[in-house]
Amino acid sequence: MLSSGDVAVRPMELEDIPLLYAWSKDLEIEHQSGWGPWMSRARFEQRYEEAVRQPSEDFVLLGVQYREALVGYVQLAGLSHVERRAALGFVVADRAVRRQGVGRAAVILAMDYGFSLEDLDRIYAEVYPFNSPSLRLLDGIGFQREGVLRQHDIHQGRRTDLVVLGMLRQEFYARHASRLPGGFSG
Repeated sequence: MLSSGDVAVRPMELEDIPLLYAWSKDLEIEHQSGWGPWMSRARFEQRYEEAVRQPSEDFVLLGVQYREALVGYVQLAGLSHVERRAALGFVVADRAVRRQGVGRAAVILAMDYGFSLEDLDRIYAEVYPFNSPSLRLLDGIGFQREGVLRQHDIHQGRRTDLVVLGMLRQEFYARHASRLPGGFSG
């Protein structure tokens, strides 16, 4: 577990799956993230049980805790140890703790994990242009806007752009101290 104040990230557990399923039905979260078609509860549970029991090498899913309660998650997807990069995704699902710095702290912890423990050189994110909270959060952490993938996704039946943002290891550690013992200090 990595922590910063009241916020911590930790591996997801089987007990977390019912809460993840409830979050997957939240229309506001779906609108901002574009998770796609809903799954049956059985299919959803099967998918996440596999992710918890037998995590793949290219996907890291971490629960976000605030004062020891699970409030969201962060993920590093498409993680490549050859290319040394991953795509960041994050959700603060508990409305009571949104816009209180929980997402920011969790993303910083996940990035420290990715850069230090997974030995990544680059972490990037793809965000819908209308997802202002996520864009502000990533800008505030120090992500650079790298471009726009025009009409890249179909979101709620319509073509939409994706804003691509990225951050390199040296840029991250120039702004943020590692929370890991013996972590990067460069």
